[in-house]
Amino acid sequence: MSGKNNSSGSSDIIPVQSIAAETRPQGLIEAVSTIKYYHAQKKRGTILSSGFFTLKQKIEYFEVGFRGSFISGLITAMITPFAIAVVERMIPVFGSSSPTAFDTCFIFLLAFGFTLGYACFIARVASLYIGPYTRSMIRNFVGGVITGAACKMIIAFIFFHFLYMVVLTRKHVIGLLLRFGKDLKTETFIASYQWITKFRPVLLTASYLIVVTTTVFVMLPLVAMFIISLRNRRLEKLKAIVENR
Repeated sequence: MSGKNNSSGSSDIIPVQSIAAETRPQGLIEAVSTIKYYHAQKKRGTILSSGFFTLKQKIEYFEVGFRGSFISGLITAMITPFAIAVVERMIPVFGSSSPTAFDTCFIFLLAFGFTLGYACFIARVASLYIGPYTRSMIRNFVGGVITGAACKMIIAFIFFHFLYMVVLTRKHVIGLLLRFGKDLKTETFIASYQWITKFRPVLLTASYLIVVTTTVFVMLPLVAMFIISLRNRRLEKLKAIVENR
């Protein structure tokens, strides 16, 4: 808490919700709400040192950011090859194998809309990068988000390349169809083989597209934090000039 001495010798105390800092955030919304709370306290004049943000809390905020980014990102990554397959007219959408421009936009929004929206949301949180206590919270939270996104990207990249280079080779595809499709008609067998071999390059496209979208996802909050840091430095310099006059 902080306060100013008034003329009578007492101090105007601004209460700080210590329970919010001591309670483990259960999810993204709760963590962001707490960050916004302390940002509002900073604007009211509360002085909080970054040392008040304990190691335990740093780990908890890192964990919340990592968990949300990794799980949601991994689910989105698994959808990406199918979104590309729809655009390549390999998978029918809305009952048609010839998607319109609207169908294509709709599919890409399903595949990447959440990632971009999540990135903008995290960037909005990063824009609160003011005050040592709030900065410490955001650094650990955003650090977890970025680490989770990077881990998701690496896992998806390796997994799709493994499918392309090992699992879905022509020899293995024929072996899998012979093993699991013993009762398939010859026409169905050939059609299945042709579809899988045609779908195989989509995995590489998806892996590189995930790298691009993850890079954008990571850059948005970092750019927001950088811009806010530059603005804060300019404001501090202007404040120092005014006070020294």
